[in-house]
Amino acid sequence: MKTQSERRVALVTGCGKRDGMGQAIARTLAASGAAVVVSDVLPAGVANQRQERLGVAGTGDDWRGVESLVEEIEAGGGTASSVVGDIGEEDDARRMVGETVDRHGGLDILVNNAAAPQGPDRQDVEDAPIEAWDRVIRVNLRGTYLMSRFAVPVMRKARWGRIVNISSMAGMSAAPAAAAYSASKAGVLGLTRSLAMDLAPWGITVNAICPGLVGTSRAVLSPDPALDDQEVLAQRGKAIAVGRVGLPEDIAGAVAYLASDAAGYVTAQTLVLDGGGFGRFPVKRPDDS
Repeated sequence: MKTQSERRVALVTGCGKRDGMGQAIARTLAASGAAVVVSDVLPAGVANQRQERLGVAGTGDDWRGVESLVEEIEAGGGTASSVVGDIGEEDDARRMVGETVDRHGGLDILVNNAAAPQGPDRQDVEDAPIEAWDRVIRVNLRGTYLMSRFAVPVMRKARWGRIVNISSMAGMSAAPAAAAYSASKAGVLGLTRSLAMDLAPWGITVNAICPGLVGTSRAVLSPDPALDDQEVLAQRGKAIAVGRVGLPEDIAGAVAYLASDAAGYVTAQTLVLDGGGFGRFPVKRPDDS
């Protein structure tokens, strides 16, 4: 186990989007003192179907993805670097873990955050193309497996490690028009529990987080160009017990805990972060008359 004076090393996937959970997780881990390696399949990630149809990247002209994220973390006094690769490709997954180890001498924390962008898979099971199913399973489930597979030997050697997998409420509860996504995220939960049993004797914990609705560019799928994303999210947030949608920072805070020494007795667990969930009945608010 490393002493407090020794810096933890974290690898976080899916960090290219300016508004995504990955960038928030990386910033929070860096602020806690970890040396962070941020990754994505492309420097600024991959646009979802709405962004493709509207012809926007949703990141801003001055945002260069993981490169900008590294600069901002370092400007704030943190330690960061980037690596680009496809988590669903065996060689890329092995290389990204290897580059992290080469730069920092080890890998203590792996956050499997990357996921396939929404696209033609978000349809009724009869309409979604089979290749869309294959793509989602390949990235969300195979990618999580491959990154973990190559991180495990490094963590076992160190007799310490933290793997945090970002699943989804869609992996726990019914979600229409999301067969591939729901199956992949449910698979991540099963993988999490199995890995936890394999790795606990080496001081490695494996846990999953299931976010509910989080206000990122992934949250709105409608192709309507007149739609105000923030207004849609604000309205949807009113049906959630806490009265708002989640923020990337909400997820990042939970990751930081699960990645810490304080969570050494927490493994094989699924942490639900959904603000209390969508209520079936109206929730009385403090300003209600």
